[in-house]
Amino acid sequence: MAYAGSSSTPMVKVPGGEFLSGPAKAKASVKDFEIDKFEVTNGQYKEAIKDHAFPAGKENNPAAEINYFDAATYCKEVGKRLPTAAEWEKAARGADGRTFPWGAKADPGKANVMESGKAATLPVGQYKEGVSPYGAMDMTGNVWEWVDAYADADKQYRLLMGGSFFDEINNATTYSKIRSIPDDSHEYYGFRCAK
Repeated sequence: MAYAGSSSTPMVKVPGGEFLSGPAKAKASVKDFEIDKFEVTNGQYKEAIKDHAFPAGKENNPAAEINYFDAATYCKEVGKRLPTAAEWEKAARGADGRTFPWGAKADPGKANVMESGKAATLPVGQYKEGVSPYGAMDMTGNVWEWVDAYADADKQYRLLMGGSFFDEINNATTYSKIRSIPDDSHEYYGFRCAK
């Protein structure tokens, strides 16, 4: 059975070049890359990591409670890698500095965030109107996503981006970041891969 986030599912192409980064909209740039259209799902993760357990019926929900090391290992296992913070942000907001994948205005009807009232992950791709400029889904809300970036120079913490079902929408923007020790995992930590 193919799952929404399986390795056979399409990635979306993100063109290289400049984009507006962070809340201050500073100029940044990336090279051409591809990123998974969806967060990695439980079904997809179990294809590679056989002992991954999750509740019945949640095959298409994002694989959660995943730490940085396991996310990076999975991406490598399927011939991909974690996106950098800059790549993730450009894939989420486009080149024009959007606060949310769909534009400037907060809209809980377009993402699985606290105001949506679901209080848990949902199957990936449910919020069709929340799509990013390049076709990536769920880049606001559902689960925080690990990226290949350190939070600071001492390299003790790694970054996650995009917010989750546990966060208010204004804390789940295209540039929202939290830091975590890399071996930590929570029900609202997940990931997607790039190449």
